[in-house]
Formats: sequence, C-alpha cells, structure tokens
Amino acid sequence: MKAHLSLAVSVLALVAGAAQAEMTFNRIASFATPDNMAEGEDRARETSAEIIAATKDGRTLVYTDSPMGVVGMIDITDPAAPKPLGTVEMGGEPTSVGVIGATAFVGVNTSESYTAPSGKLVVLDLGTRQEEVSCDLGGQPDSVAVAKDGSFVAVAIENERDEDLGDGRVGQMPEGFLVLLSVVDGIADCESLVKVDLTGLAEIAPEDPEPEFVDINSLGEVVVTLQENNHIAVVSARGEVLSHFSAGSVDLDGIDATDERGALIFTESQEGRLREPDAVKWIDDTHFATANEGDMDGGSRGWRGCGPSISEATWRRAT
Repeated sequence: MKAHLSLAVSVLALVAGAAQAEMTFNRIASFATPDNMAEGEDRARETSAEIIAATKDGRTLVYTDSPMGVVGMIDITDPAAPKPLGTVEMGGEPTSVGVIGATAFVGVNTSESYTAPSGKLVVLDLGTRQEEVSCDLGGQPDSVAVAKDGSFVAVAIENERDEDLGDGRVGQMPEGFLVLLSVVDGIADCESLVKVDLTGLAEIAPEDPEPEFVDINSLGEVVVTLQENNHIAVVSARGEVLSHFSAGSVDLDGIDATDERGALIFTESQEGRLREPDAVKWIDDTHFATANEGDMDGGSRGWRGCGPSISEATWRRAT
C-alpha cells in the first residue's frame, strides 16, 4: 500500500511538474533599439520600443519609438538571433501600430498643444518602406487596432488632458472620440472615415471622453476603454455604440497607502478605488479582459474579465 501510494504521489508530482513546465515562458533573445540606428547616428539619443505588432508571416516585428519619432523593424526569422531592419521616420510621434499582411497602420501624434490636438494614420508598406497614404484623424491618436479580416481599422483619439492644468482633472476640451476607417486593397480609405461620438456615456466627465485603447473581435465589434472616465464601450463596425458601462471600483486591503514614511507597511486599506482600465483585449467574440492602471483616481492595478452580455453585471474577478 505504501509503495502504491508512493508511486501515485510520484506520478502526480511528475504530471504537475510537466504542466508547470508547459506554462513557463523563457526568454530566447533580446534586441537593443539603438541597434536599429543607421551607421554614424548618435546611439546615446533617447530611444524606446513601446507598441509592437508582427507581420502575417511572423518573421518581422514592427514597433513604435516615440522619442525618435520612428517605427522600427526587426527580422525574427530566427527568433533566437533577431536582426535590425532599420527605422522609418513618421513625421511626428508614433503612438501605436497594427499590421495587416505586410502593411503597417501607424497612429502618429502631430499635436501642437493639448488644446490643439492633431494626428494622422500613416499606412506604410513594410517591404518598400514607402508611405502609401496618410489620413488626417482630426485629433491625437493613442491606440490603433486592425480588424481580423483586414477590412477596417479603429483608432482611439484620446486628446489627452494636461496633467498640470486644473490638478490634471477631466474634463479638458477638446473631447476624444473613436475613428473607424475602411481598408480597401490593403490601403486605408481616408474618405471612409467615421467619427464615433463617445460623449454622454460615462458618469465621470461625460463631456470629455478620453479613449485609451481599442481592440476588434472577429465579429467586427470594437471595444474601447475610456481610462480617465473609468468606462468601457463596445461599438459596431458601422460606428454604433452597442453597449457601455462603468469599469467600477474595488476595495483594497493589506496595502501600503502612505507616502514619504520611509518604510513599507502593508496594513492599510482604501475603499472604492476606481479601476480606470488602460489596455483591453478580446479573448474570444464574447469575452474581453482589461489591464487596469488606476491612473487618476485609481490605485487598483490588476486585470478584469467581461462576459457574454457585455454589461456591468457580468464583471467578475479573473484571478
């Protein structure tokens, strides 16, 4: 009996170990963004990879480099030995990128000020590195998503607030919105631009929505987070608001909530901390998850999942 029990325990341990091994991510390579600079360039300049996407064949990565005002490309045909493919100037601050096939759709911020936001969607052929078209977006783009069937692009126009004005509170005009553009023969059709009004939805600064992040499911439904408004909306491919609801709040216990104390003491609590969702991603056609940053009135950093009816009542802890 003891031998059988010992064998059973050993088998369970082996199975558990194998399962754990399957869930482990191991880094196989890294790439320093200065390596993408041309010969003779000042490698001491500020450079940073932020948003990243991949070509359909999985051999090329494309990333935004806001400080340098470029998009960079990396050859990962051999993932263990990434190779530099150089950068392309964007004529502004690239904030996000999506890829359809071998074509990149880059949101570029060209704003002169917080009160005069502007931006464009640059369509870039990754093979020739030539700009195919540039669409005026009418505001400051923050996030770009491409439809899974390649039929359209969604762009979150944040028109972000000045954090040094009015204690950094919303609302601050002009308001943000969502943009949808059709893609024809792999190129964005600038004339097809649809501006989706998101005002009047949130309880917090309903006059000043600040869309943060977008994603599109296979049904063509766009989920968009309004971070500073602590709100989420789902929009159809035609620009109709299908559903919207508050991201809610959470009570925190066992945290350190006092600044400048010189010690971390995890015995405090905060009630009603807003989630303020940042990134969002469809898991399937009826569920999505959000990464909650707690940027303005928050502090509940974590993530949440939303279920089939796309309503506040379906929110549950995903951990």
